[in-house]
Amino acid sequence: MTTPNQYDLDLKLAELQINGYVLFEDLIPVEKIDRIREAFLPFLETVRAHSDPASGVKLHGHSDDRLVVEGRLQVVNRYTIYVPWEQPFADPEIYENPALLAFLDRYWGTTDYLITCYHSNSPYPGSEYQQWHRDAGISKLVPHVGLEVCPHFGVKFPLVDTCEENGSFEILPSTQYLADPALETRYDEILETGDFPSRRRLNLKKGTLWIQDPRTLHRGTPNRSDHPRPELVICYSLPWFAQRLPIEMTQAEFDKFSERGKKMLANRRIIG
Repeated sequence: MTTPNQYDLDLKLAELQINGYVLFEDLIPVEKIDRIREAFLPFLETVRAHSDPASGVKLHGHSDDRLVVEGRLQVVNRYTIYVPWEQPFADPEIYENPALLAFLDRYWGTTDYLITCYHSNSPYPGSEYQQWHRDAGISKLVPHVGLEVCPHFGVKFPLVDTCEENGSFEILPSTQYLADPALETRYDEILETGDFPSRRRLNLKKGTLWIQDPRTLHRGTPNRSDHPRPELVICYSLPWFAQRLPIEMTQAEFDKFSERGKKMLANRRIIG
């Protein structure tokens, strides 16, 4: 397992604060990523087969029938799936990784934060550009409200190497501090017309974990390859931030948590 000493956490913190995102390369063993991808792809295929662009889809039937996979079509051939909290997805080497938690402890100045969501963003071949956007409740997180710290992060890890062909993520660094509400509905027009050389494609190798400030402008890009580009996202939030639906898990999975992990999963529902 990785340790905090493998990374310069002060430098990583500065990268997040300045750029609006930070990368931790080689944090997750590639063999573990491959096992997760092998288990995840059937869920993605089932959601793809049953999704209706006009409505969401709720699928039952995996494992012991007590867990639910939910999927929805965001834009053409781009799918969100709420990941079940079961093996091999629920891996403490990821969600309780010492380097990750040491970084979040340092950023927030506390160990009192929660895991609030586990989902995926998976562009399938034929997907198109998303609009430039921010995440996680823009009315709460845009910079002009004066928050000293961002209360919510998506901690993300791709299940394949990402590149421009398979739709790697695109981000506009440092826009977490952009504080002009009049621009909020015009980013596509502005960014596709003007000169913004700092735009960056995050071409990441398997095993990388990255943290994004949800205020930073970003978008998904077209997948022109012959394979999906799944990426899983575990959300961490300060307790006061608006919660999503409780994460459902069996008692057996909950019992695998450390004492700290159990505190982070205060927003949970035991379903068996």
